[in-house]
Amino acid sequence: MKESLSPSERIFYRILLLMASLPILFTLPLDVIDIDSAQYAGISRELVLSNDFFTLIDNGRRYLDKPILTFWTIATSFFFFGINNIAFRIPAIFLSLLSVYSIYRITILSGGKERQGYLASIAYLLAPGVYAMVVDPKIDVYLTAYLVFTYHFYYLGKKQNPNYFYLMYLMMSMGFITKGPISVVIPAISIGGDILFRRDWKLLLSMRIPTGIFVLASLPALWCFFLFKNFNSYGPVFFLWIQSFGRFYREMYDVKFDPFYFYKSFSWAFFSGLLPMVIYVIFHSYQYTKTLGWKEILRKIRANEYKEVDFVIPFWVFLFLFLISFSRYPLPQYTYWVLPGAALYFGKIMEESLFQSNVARLRPSFLIAGIVYLVGYFLFPVFVSDVGILYYVFGAIGILFILLSAQLIPLEILLTLVGATLFFCAISLQFYPLLTSFQPSREFGAKIKELEPNEPVLYTFWMSNSKRSYGFYAERNFRNIYDKEKLDRLWVEKSERLIVLPSDKLPQLHEMAGTEYQIIPVMEKESFKVATPTIAFLKKETRNLVTKKISLVWVKKMQGKSFKNSKV
Repeated sequence: MKESLSPSERIFYRILLLMASLPILFTLPLDVIDIDSAQYAGISRELVLSNDFFTLIDNGRRYLDKPILTFWTIATSFFFFGINNIAFRIPAIFLSLLSVYSIYRITILSGGKERQGYLASIAYLLAPGVYAMVVDPKIDVYLTAYLVFTYHFYYLGKKQNPNYFYLMYLMMSMGFITKGPISVVIPAISIGGDILFRRDWKLLLSMRIPTGIFVLASLPALWCFFLFKNFNSYGPVFFLWIQSFGRFYREMYDVKFDPFYFYKSFSWAFFSGLLPMVIYVIFHSYQYTKTLGWKEILRKIRANEYKEVDFVIPFWVFLFLFLISFSRYPLPQYTYWVLPGAALYFGKIMEESLFQSNVARLRPSFLIAGIVYLVGYFLFPVFVSDVGILYYVFGAIGILFILLSAQLIPLEILLTLVGATLFFCAISLQFYPLLTSFQPSREFGAKIKELEPNEPVLYTFWMSNSKRSYGFYAERNFRNIYDKEKLDRLWVEKSERLIVLPSDKLPQLHEMAGTEYQIIPVMEKESFKVATPTIAFLKKETRNLVTKKISLVWVKKMQGKSFKNSKV
């Protein structure tokens, strides 16, 4: 039965919710990094500029790898707010915060207490995986939001009005043209698994399935039509099958099978609540099995004595994690899809463990994550970067807030909340800007637009195709130059062009260009592959040993008599 908070308690929990949201809100102006985020930003920019809203273009070429809804969403933001960092991040932040509200509502609709709803929402915001989704927004931050909305409308349909099931199907349809069939597979596993396990045929018949299928199929069918026009039959086949299910059997996705990979990924992605949740699940499973025995549990299942228990959320978390562990193409962001379910489940654990004395033995496990976050916050300046006095002032204010609020809410919640908020705010405000300062594409892009304002292409030399941010910030496509023949052909049309290249490749450029071209430096910056920072890069003492310089140069074709190339 739902338990309401007093007005003052409600205000206090909303303040805590706002605090937990700060790290995400502070990501708003941060730079877009390579490769995926910059690639999605570039594709969305093309949508805005081309006026063709049904053909995805990536760096001048047709794009098939991901469906269209994410790009429509970002392009809409670009249209209204301009092509910039903030406009790129607005949709991801907005949908993530809207997901937090849905998590709160799902808790209430599924029979939880109001306080439990706030606890689940806070747990979601404090999950490292959620912060990782938002700080470097990819397709998964959008898919996860649509999954949350799917479950929200499922519970509204189940508890209030069956017509809400149509919105559930619509959310699955939107998720489908965001990431593919996985938006249907996850609800089918958890919601369908729950219905089959409890044999709740009445609920199944109330879900408007025959007409709901048409709602679900509408958006994927539309996208398949445009895929067929651009890629013939391979486009729809890739979208409907290979992109998602090929990861279980296709050789192109066979990286290295590790059955524990996704459990390890989940461990860091839900670090804030991992230890108490694992202890809770093991302890309660052991106690329940010991008390009843396997034979009695199986008898209860056969007799359908669990028909009043809701298994949707546990199936979402644990059953899907088990099934996805068979994927042959492991990526950590796949575990992000279960984080809302984990937060919902953990909200129940916090409510029982921290506000009911019968499970008080779990309380110490809730302190570990908070202590790690606080220690990490104060160690950042020691190992990663120098900070100002305000950094320590905010740390002291956080500790003071814990001490003053300990009479209002359990210390375990406060320690994790304040520790994680400080830790992730430090990343948003101090260390992520430091990280992106070693991806100088925004500065290069501004200079390129100033010097070559009307050029459609940025040329590079010995640059990886993953460096999409240079094209995005220069607001043009980019192409690599590999040989003298291509250089001569391009420079016939225009005698001078800008080139971006690693500084250590300047001798090769001089050698290839020969005496026919003059190479003039424009700017040079330190760079690093910031999407995968190493320990050596993070440590301020060794950072300069692993970074490399990147240069922007003029390459000018000499007129008349040849001169020796200038030295940079």
